[in-house]
Amino acid sequence: MKIGIIAALDCEMEEFCRDFGAVDSGHYGIFSGKCKEHDVYICLAGVGKVNAAANTQRLIDLFGVDYVINSGVAGCTCNHLGVCDVVISKELTYHDFSPLDILDKYAPNASVFKANEKLVKLANDACAKIEDENFRYDTGMIVTGDIFVEDSTLVKKFRDNFGALCTEMEGAAVAHVCLLNKVPFVVIRAMSDNADEKADMSFNEMAAIAAKRAGFVSTYIISNL
Repeated sequence: MKIGIIAALDCEMEEFCRDFGAVDSGHYGIFSGKCKEHDVYICLAGVGKVNAAANTQRLIDLFGVDYVINSGVAGCTCNHLGVCDVVISKELTYHDFSPLDILDKYAPNASVFKANEKLVKLANDACAKIEDENFRYDTGMIVTGDIFVEDSTLVKKFRDNFGALCTEMEGAAVAHVCLLNKVPFVVIRAMSDNADEKADMSFNEMAAIAAKRAGFVSTYIISNL
């Protein structure tokens, strides 16, 4: 089986490369490794929707991946989770596409992208194994846009308008491309900040720690497929 991992930042991909013995694939930004009998392709995509979409398509076209996992960090937009807690995508949408229903009327005829149930279940199983009495996780809506959010007003908007658990800059674009190619996917996000006015400071301090937690969940999924 071939599995593609999309990461935006170095800290989100480094452990995968080490754990899977990954080496340069010969294609820019993509590293290849093994997990049990699976071939794993780890892509350092960069930040934002275009980078995420382009590199998801590269993984599909170059390697024919059977599954895609987008693993990384996000800003929390709900009241019951906090820094280093995990959100598993049930579905994703864009918060900066307006009017959003254009995507329903025209290709791809969907404005909400639903994650693969098998991958979601494995992610929940992984979170249940994390032995930390303060750790929490949830499965639900993730919203994506080309904005690093550090605004409490936007956080409330995302929560009220979308029921969003967190916000980030790549997930819905990954999901969009996977839908077009009929490739099952899931997005795993560990909270690096609360997307509020202190987000930048929290992100700089906690991103690497949060990325490791998201990586644990993603590695569990791959190991148990």
